[in-house]
Amino acid sequence: MRLKPPRCRICAREFERPPLALGRLPISNRFTTTGDADAEIDLEVVECSACQLIQLRKAPPPGLLTPQVPWIRYREPEVHLDALVKELLALRPDARTALGAGPFEHPLLSRLAARGLTTRALDLDAGRIEGRFPYLESWQASLNDPHLAKITAEAGAFDIVSCRYIVEHTPEPVAALAALGRLLRPDGLLLIEVPDSSQFLGARDYCFLWEEHSCYFVEDTLRRLAETAGYRVLALRRYPGALEDALVVVLQATDDPDNPSGPAVLGPSRLFQAYRDGFAPARDAVRARLAQAAGPKRNRIALFGIGHHAIMFVNAFGLADFIALAVDDDPDKAGFFPPGFRVPVVGSQALLADERIRTCLFAVSPQIEDRMREKLAPLAARGVAFHSIYAAADNSIMRDLA
Repeated sequence: MRLKPPRCRICAREFERPPLALGRLPISNRFTTTGDADAEIDLEVVECSACQLIQLRKAPPPGLLTPQVPWIRYREPEVHLDALVKELLALRPDARTALGAGPFEHPLLSRLAARGLTTRALDLDAGRIEGRFPYLESWQASLNDPHLAKITAEAGAFDIVSCRYIVEHTPEPVAALAALGRLLRPDGLLLIEVPDSSQFLGARDYCFLWEEHSCYFVEDTLRRLAETAGYRVLALRRYPGALEDALVVVLQATDDPDNPSGPAVLGPSRLFQAYRDGFAPARDAVRARLAQAAGPKRNRIALFGIGHHAIMFVNAFGLADFIALAVDDDPDKAGFFPPGFRVPVVGSQALLADERIRTCLFAVSPQIEDRMREKLAPLAARGVAFHSIYAAADNSIMRDLA
């Protein structure tokens, strides 16, 4: 039986241009106590030549992404939510009810509740399996028509429905937005928030790629998604972040789409072409730089901050052999091997005590890097060099690689 080729998640056209192929990589949330890579995928990122959505060529099955440890959690930005609530209620001043359709809704719902709205959080309808801990992969799988129709039948429809930081995870974003429309009252507002990808794409930063993100939105492709799913865009806002901005779109369902014939064929973007073509040179240059820094015994480099950015940085660039210490002060991670690493996670005290280390790579937000430098001041006193893994950082290990 011949398999159908993958198609674009917005316009359903076949892919015409070659992908950025990162090779076979471990699942980023599969921390183990043995260091064995028990789940791997072929990670390929491609751009649709018609609508320019950047996306995984083939998304992993949601079940493959289910965490095997209970402490995998992610935080999303909140600093912009006061301004967002003000604008949201200006668009719908008579709103009385709001629903949050994901695990990151509480900060927004609490602000809406403070303004007098009755709020509810969508329940995660996912059965527990021994040794597995449903999280984001289960939330995105719940954004389907049957499940949301059941919610509407039980609770009615809402004036405002919010879905923050889930749509980029789903392999069927058009269907997800259409299903969310079931929860809306007539003239209700649907709020979608996703990370903006333009900053890391422009900087040619490869640690932001992630097997859990099926889609990498910029303003234009988020708008195209909304219109394809049958919505009118009332507002599209960008809120600045340290490493990536937040994109928020406020939508209203419409029976009269602006472009009923479908999106125009735009052709490949220079942004993705440069990103794809820059990967191999960046990987080779970083490997050469860290091979020298690691020394003949490969015992001189520490990596501080073991989240999925650090894990992608190491595995996409093939750097595991150069990392002597994987450092993180989260007690849940202590003693676990990050996926693809040769060493388990240790705390910062082990880093301070290890006099072999000559280079410390930061995989933490620039907002807290200064605080981490203060914490690790004894390293600087003995000449340890500090670099960020993020390409846009002033002290990036990727700077001046050409």
